[in-house]
Amino acid sequence: MLTGTELPKLVTEVPGPSSQAWVERLSQVECPAITARRKRRVAVGGTDPIVWAQARGANVMDADGNRYVDMSAGFAVGAVGHAHPKVIEAAQRQVTQLIHGMGDLFPTREKVLLGEKLAALTPGDLQHSIFGMSGSDAVEAALKTAMIATGRRRVLGFSSGYHGMSLGALGVSGYRDDFRAPFAGFAGAQELRLPYANCEACPLGLTPPSCGMACARYVENLLSSDVAGSEDVAAIIVEPIQGRGGDVVPPEGWYRELRRLCTERGIVLIADEIYTGFGRTGRWWGSDHEGVVPDLMCVGKAMGGGFPISAVVGRPEIMQKWGDSKGESIHTSTFLGNPLGCAMALATIEVIESEGLVERSATLGARLASNLTAALQSVPHVGPIRGKGLMLGIPFINQDTGKPWAGAGVTAMQRLLSLGFIASPGGPLGDVLSLAPPFVTTDEQADAFVDAAAQAIRLM
Repeated sequence: MLTGTELPKLVTEVPGPSSQAWVERLSQVECPAITARRKRRVAVGGTDPIVWAQARGANVMDADGNRYVDMSAGFAVGAVGHAHPKVIEAAQRQVTQLIHGMGDLFPTREKVLLGEKLAALTPGDLQHSIFGMSGSDAVEAALKTAMIATGRRRVLGFSSGYHGMSLGALGVSGYRDDFRAPFAGFAGAQELRLPYANCEACPLGLTPPSCGMACARYVENLLSSDVAGSEDVAAIIVEPIQGRGGDVVPPEGWYRELRRLCTERGIVLIADEIYTGFGRTGRWWGSDHEGVVPDLMCVGKAMGGGFPISAVVGRPEIMQKWGDSKGESIHTSTFLGNPLGCAMALATIEVIESEGLVERSATLGARLASNLTAALQSVPHVGPIRGKGLMLGIPFINQDTGKPWAGAGVTAMQRLLSLGFIASPGGPLGDVLSLAPPFVTTDEQADAFVDAAAQAIRLM
């Protein structure tokens, strides 16, 4: 039985025979395009994935009985740890009472309670929620809301920004062009991508701070031009810190500038806090680092404690633009505000508050970043550790070109897996190893990861 606080223990090769057998069976029933991703991992020296069988706290057990420390929290979902006892207790209690409601037709008490809690937790006057089942759902609802509120049709996103894989979310993402290309007719692939403020690889080829935050001036000039085709902008969608794009932290003041530009022009500012929210960056929200209150905030991932649930929370004057229902809601879904998900989300939030996990994210994140910097600073193909709180990235540099080392994050992930640690690649080129461990990860587990990372990465 896992305690959640244990160090790795490998009893077979990785992946072991049971995991390999399960993946072979999976390949017979899964869409080939998804299974093919594993073939690409083999091409860069990887193998089939492990198959998860059990998880608790910061530990994962695979189908072969190998124990890992999960430095990804399952794509940042398990912030309070996998299978937290209080979240499981809430789920068990709820499942005996009510598993499913009827969306917007007949609300449940749990949906009301979660809406009230989000209104209390989110910054400023964010108050009204639309629930969904995934991050993409929340983004889609935010895009619709912005268009309804402004009467405009265009939404601007940023280079390397990731907002989900549904058609609307793809249309405003800048993560990879080949994600959008097959669906260009629906996904808005022709939309303008703004340069994200990445000072380590400035998209404008400038050097901070002498650049005068030219990336913000670029946005301002574009929105002010009468020939740029930007007069019909309903919203700008932005991650306060880019997640899948490589754990990129913009310079201080840039996000506040976006807020000012949107306010002056009546443009809706959408903060995608699906990754950064609920304490991931050492504050409740990534927006808190800049004191920014967006018009709409998308939340998800960690909120459900493992259950798929999301929401967009908005200012009353924005949300009220939807108007009164004319007998049937023009935006809804079958599982809107699912009571089981809402109950688990309420329990997850209570755990974060009662166990001081936002503060834990800040302190453990600082410790992990400092120790990784010390362990890897002499490695020539590793750039400066970046991120905030427990949202960290290890960037890799190609020594021949001085540019991002494409695929190195995948290689590092595989090497660390063989040592008993789970992480995920990041960045559009797979040039970053992204870390988003559970907030309940112990100091001993984090220190052991640093030792393993130094061992694995030095030899790349």
